[in-house]
Amino acid sequence: MTPIIRYGEANRAVRDVQHRLVRALDAELAVDGVFGEATREAVRRFQRDRGLAADGIVGPETWRSLVEAGYALGDRLLWRTRVMMRGDDVRELQRRLNQLGFDAGSEDGIFGPLTQAAVEDFQRNVGLDVDGVAGPETVEVLRRMRRDHQRSGVGIRAREREALRRLSSRGLVGARVLVDPSHGPGDAGHVGPSGVSEAEVSWQIASRLAARLGAQGAYVLLGRGPRNNPSPSDRARLANDQGAEVVVSVGVNALDTPAAGGSAAYYYGGAHFVSEAGYRLAALASQRMVAAGWVPDCRVHPMTWALLRETRMPAVVVEPGFITCPADEARLLDPGCQEGLAASLADAVAAFFAVGASDEAVPVAL
Repeated sequence: MTPIIRYGEANRAVRDVQHRLVRALDAELAVDGVFGEATREAVRRFQRDRGLAADGIVGPETWRSLVEAGYALGDRLLWRTRVMMRGDDVRELQRRLNQLGFDAGSEDGIFGPLTQAAVEDFQRNVGLDVDGVAGPETVEVLRRMRRDHQRSGVGIRAREREALRRLSSRGLVGARVLVDPSHGPGDAGHVGPSGVSEAEVSWQIASRLAARLGAQGAYVLLGRGPRNNPSPSDRARLANDQGAEVVVSVGVNALDTPAAGGSAAYYYGGAHFVSEAGYRLAALASQRMVAAGWVPDCRVHPMTWALLRETRMPAVVVEPGFITCPADEARLLDPGCQEGLAASLADAVAAFFAVGASDEAVPVAL
């Protein structure tokens, strides 16, 4: 398990983090192995740039991003391996292929089957040996053919819109929905003033949501059981392997101040790519939560969390309240409020399958 590195620590792991921050941010930072205020601010800046929660703590998601940020296109050979290669170099490869009209899939920095097929298709079209490996020759030709006038992900957005149309034509009955209670008994997540954990609350709400969706005819899968806590990547793999059509993960928010409250929803998005389908589902979930009284409205936000990034279908994380806010915590624990919240989220999923391909404006990546 990746260790958590935080403010106040002084060791070789902190020095490693500082080295990676200097390279990733192209910034001046003392590489002294001491996690002080300057290092914490650099971590927060990196997290904001990478679509992560800017908490200043180097946990598994931040560490993964720091490692991946160390690769630039051309630094290494890229090909499909059993444990798929990940990095900024893969993301840049996907972006360039998508710009040229080759379907490399979501620009998620993961070298999977779609990216391999796009590399092979590109090699075939430019007269290179077709081996699916992005080596020096393939990268050099790809760079020469860059089309600066094209915005990244145009083809991907068109294909995603077509997939949305197919989803909206079928309705909720028979749809495969993975409902994911965040965290688990071995990974409690945030803890409220009363001592209740995020893992407990998310299980209660997700169980009610699963029951409601099932009653409306959906085929519902759970991302975890009451006594286990798979990693976010394991949950994403389960959704992919089981052919889920959407993923709804339930969590809660938290801040040091008990005054912070409200609901928010998150979808996959980065500097050059956003999931339109994920945005639509997140927007519907947020609207329904606010309408049900889960206020203030903290809106929807793009994030690069593993569960959102690694799933191959529209996925959202919803956080209906701040467990650190006494008023929100009381509502999150109230069975009647949980039932109402589950009803609003089930309504959002049903609405997504009914109007998923609407012409509503969505954010466009830079």
